Amino acid sequence: MTKQRGLWVAILLIFVLAMTTWHFWNTESKLDFVWKNWSPAGKSANFKILNRQKLLIKQGAKTTLLIAATSDLHGTLTSTRLLPRTRPRGLLHLVQKVRQLRANNPEMILLDAGDTIQGDPSSFYFSHIFQEKLKPLPIIEVMNQLKYDAIALGNHDFEPPVSVLKQNITQSNFSWLAANVRFKNAKQPLFPPYKIFIRNGVRVGVLGLITPGVPLWIDPEQRKGLIFDEMLETAKYWVKVLREEENIDFLIGLFHSGDNTRYDQYVASARDLPYPNAAGMIADYLPVFNLIISGHAHRISPKRRTNQLNGHQTPLISPGTAAEGLSTVLVNFEEQSGHWKITETVYDYLKAEVSPESQLLNKLEPRLQKVEKYLQEQTSVLFKRFPDKIELYACGADLTFAAVKKLAPEALSLLPWWWRLEKLPESDLGNLLRREHFFRWLPYDNRIVLVQMFGRQIEIMLESYRRQKFGWYARSSTILAPGGFTAEVDKSRKGSRLFLTGLDEHAFNKEKMYPVWLTNFHWNGGGGLGAKALLNYRQLVRKESIHLRELIFQHLRSPSVKLPEKCKLFLENSTRSASHNSEAGQ
Repeated sequence: MTKQRGLWVAILLIFVLAMTTWHFWNTESKLDFVWKNWSPAGKSANFKILNRQKLLIKQGAKTTLLIAATSDLHGTLTSTRLLPRTRPRGLLHLVQKVRQLRANNPEMILLDAGDTIQGDPSSFYFSHIFQEKLKPLPIIEVMNQLKYDAIALGNHDFEPPVSVLKQNITQSNFSWLAANVRFKNAKQPLFPPYKIFIRNGVRVGVLGLITPGVPLWIDPEQRKGLIFDEMLETAKYWVKVLREEENIDFLIGLFHSGDNTRYDQYVASARDLPYPNAAGMIADYLPVFNLIISGHAHRISPKRRTNQLNGHQTPLISPGTAAEGLSTVLVNFEEQSGHWKITETVYDYLKAEVSPESQLLNKLEPRLQKVEKYLQEQTSVLFKRFPDKIELYACGADLTFAAVKKLAPEALSLLPWWWRLEKLPESDLGNLLRREHFFRWLPYDNRIVLVQMFGRQIEIMLESYRRQKFGWYARSSTILAPGGFTAEVDKSRKGSRLFLTGLDEHAFNKEKMYPVWLTNFHWNGGGGLGAKALLNYRQLVRKESIHLRELIFQHLRSPSVKLPEKCKLFLENSTRSASHNSEAGQ
């Protein structure tokens, strides 16, 4: 009897997984094909493979090549404006470094490893609130001024409206590379796979790849019709082209992918996707690159000057995030038997300047003022004092549920428990909360979706919440806060499960379905929670266009808003009226 039951459970699981996959593709097939009939324009246009003759190298010649790289800029311009911070960061803080390097090395190659146009309030404002058709985003404007040579596409670059990404590709004075993105049923990539440069007599090939984990994080509407291929096999194909047909002397891998293969491996495999973080795998199993620049993981390596890198078969560097610094690689060559031979390589990391470059900052001033006006709009509640981390988490969970409850009073919520605590200026005490605070606390541009879920699925998606209740490790991005019900654990019994209780004090029925709000990040597959709970697309009720951050902000604008008790520790209602303006109404 037990064996029969186990067999039926296995059959049921296979059926559910099959239905999940079918509904995934069926849902995508009904979406508008936003990439249809599009091809890259500007510097990314007209890619061709050329059968180049090998460069002639003078006998006994010597030369040098300087490569500088950033990654995961996330639109960050400066730490002195919009969301001021004490640590210097932002591309405007690297302008002098880049100019000094270029003055000494006019043939320098300047690259970026992706996640460029999403994450900063300036990019958000000019992507979602007020699109300027005749100008690129501010971050692209600065990159054009700095004469970047090429960048890799990152997963977050697919997050703004597709029209914004297309426009900025067209208006960039550099190439956007992604060898492993193609139309479904097409063989050739949609974007240029590589770019060739000749600098100081060295022919350099730069191959760009993006993490194939994009479907885990990005809405189907944004990537409809696109396939994100496995990185290692794609690299093998294009390396052959670069070495044999383009006759390059030096090969750079520009990858928006981390080097820790295990990170997010389970999450991807549950959706039958390739390794999201395969830069290290390529470095070890395809050691034909002279240099790999790895983004996505926000890691800095090396952090100081060195001529020796450890950890992989191929030299691999990671430039960090938000332009907190600039990675440099200086390569010395000498001629041997008609080829360039590398004699020495020096790796370094240059930290950002304390102050931003003033001329470029002044040029951007009219645009930044528009963003600041947007960020300074107020709610109707003020700070009594600043919260600690636990207070902010507790208030945030209840506040989020109160905001989404207006959209569907009967629905529950499983929304992010983690809010980013940041040091705020003393001048904020006694003053109204502003939109700026929510950009600090909720830095991700998540929207919400309403899903019909079984009680058992709700319990599974609270696994990380249960772990942190016991004091065990759990990734912050996977910890969801229960909204509209309680979830308690019996700490006297190690490993015991959660007890879910509705606000009416009735226990949850694991076989009953409940309407639940999730972020689009978790619904798409981020954190692997949906895969563990066997969510499928039949359970989707609707999606909201407003961002979660904006929904909470708008909720707090009403003078009569009722604050959750946990928020009253550091917030209170004010008699001042909030200035009214909204994300949707700009």
